[in-house]
Amino acid sequence: MKTEYTFKLIAAIGIVLLFVSCKKIIDVGPSKTELLTTTVFKDSSTVQSTLAGLYESFAPQAGSYRNSISTLLAVSADELQYNGNDFAAFENNAVLSTDGNAAAIWEDSYKAIYVANAILEGVAGSEGISQSLKNQASAEAKFIRAFCYFYLVNVYGDVPLVLRTDVAQNTNMGRAATAEVYTQIVEDLKFAQLNLPSDYSNSDGSRTRANKWIATAMLARVYLYNRNWPEAEAEATSIISNTSQFALSPDLNNVFSPTSSEAIWQLYNDNSGYTWYASEVLPNPVTQVPTYFLTSSLLSAFEEGDKRKAAWTATTDYSGTAYTYPYKYQSLISGANTEYYTILRMPEQFLIRAEARAQQNNIQGAREDISILRNRAGLRNTTAADKDAMLLAIEQERRIELNTEWGHRWLDLKRTGRINTVLGAAKPTWKPSAALFPVPNAQRTLNRNLTQNPGYN
Repeated sequence: MKTEYTFKLIAAIGIVLLFVSCKKIIDVGPSKTELLTTTVFKDSSTVQSTLAGLYESFAPQAGSYRNSISTLLAVSADELQYNGNDFAAFENNAVLSTDGNAAAIWEDSYKAIYVANAILEGVAGSEGISQSLKNQASAEAKFIRAFCYFYLVNVYGDVPLVLRTDVAQNTNMGRAATAEVYTQIVEDLKFAQLNLPSDYSNSDGSRTRANKWIATAMLARVYLYNRNWPEAEAEATSIISNTSQFALSPDLNNVFSPTSSEAIWQLYNDNSGYTWYASEVLPNPVTQVPTYFLTSSLLSAFEEGDKRKAAWTATTDYSGTAYTYPYKYQSLISGANTEYYTILRMPEQFLIRAEARAQQNNIQGAREDISILRNRAGLRNTTAADKDAMLLAIEQERRIELNTEWGHRWLDLKRTGRINTVLGAAKPTWKPSAALFPVPNAQRTLNRNLTQNPGYN
C-alpha cells in the first residue's frame, strides 16, 4: 500500500494492465509499452476481455477498494481501532502528506481511471465492434471512473479531473473544483444507466459487473451527497420498487453471500475464496490476535435487542481483554466463496430515500423507510416525530446498518456537517482540517500545479 505513483507511472501501469488482461484470452503481439488500440478493441471478445481487465485494475486484492477504504476511514471516524500503532495517524487524525496508506487511495483510483479512459478512447476508435457494444463498454468504463472519482473527491476534496490518456497533459493538471468533478460523475452515471443492461447477464447472474441498477444506486447516493433530494428519492425508489430483482434478506447472516437478494453490486474473490477485507479485520485464526476492534462508542450505539449486533459482531478474549470486532464477513476458508465483498446493497437505498424524504418534510415516508430496517433487526418503529429528530434517527440507522462498510460513517459526518461536533467530542486530537486527507507529497513533488489541502505541510 505504501508504494507511491506519479501520473506518469499510472499511465504506464494502466497500459500494462490492459495488456495483461487481454493476454488471458488473446495473444497480443506488439510491444507491451504501447496502447494497442486496434488489437485490443478489434472484436467483441477482445473488448469483453479488456473490460474484465478494468475490474482487475479497479480492485486488485491488496488494493484500496478491497479493504483500506473501509478500514482506514472507519479508524479515522469513530468506528474502528487498530490493535497496534500502524494506523495511529488515522486514529488520531494526524495523517502526514508522506503517508503511503493515505496516498494509496489516490494512486489506486487514478490507475483505474487511466484504464477506463483508455477503454473509452479505444472503443471510440475501433471499427470492428458494433455501436451497441461501444456504448456498453463505454458505459462500464464511465461507471468505474465515476465510482473512483466519488471516493477521490470525498477523501481529498478538489482533485485533478483526468478524462484522457494524454500523459503530458495529465502530469501538469491542477485540481478541479469538487462541484465540477461531481458534474462529471453525474454525467458518467447517467450514461451508464442508459447504456448498461438491466439484468446481470453480463456476469452470468452474479452481481459483480456494472449494470443499470448498479449505476442507479450510485446515482442515488451522489444526488443525496449533493442535496438533490427529489432526484435522490426518485432513483432510490426505482430500485426499491424493482422487487423482481431486489429484496431485503430476512436472514442477516446471508446479507453478504453471493446469492444475497439485497446485494446490488459485489466483487469476486480471488483464488483464495474469501474476501480480502475478512482477512484484514478478523482475528488471526491461529493466534487469535485481534487486528481491528470496534470502538466503545460504536458498541454503545447498538440498541438493546438489535439483531445486527449479534449477527455482525463477534468477541474474542486475548490476554485477558475482550475485543469485539467486525463480523459481517466471517469466512477465511480457502476456496469456500461463501461471501462476496459487497459494495452496494438495498438498505442504503432505503436510507437514502428516508433522508431525502425527511429533507422534503415527508416525515411519515422517512419513518416507514427506516422502520423497515429496524423491524428486520428486531427493533420497534422509530419514534422520531419532526424533521430534526428524524435526520438524527436516520444518522443512527446509517451508523448501525452500514457500520465499517466503505467509509460510510466518515463520509456521512462530513457531508452532514456534523464531523467537528461528533469527532471533536470523541477525540481530543481532532482538528477540522483532518476532514480531508492530504494530497500525496510524491504527487506534488512531480506536479507543481497540485496544491495541498489546508492544515498540511
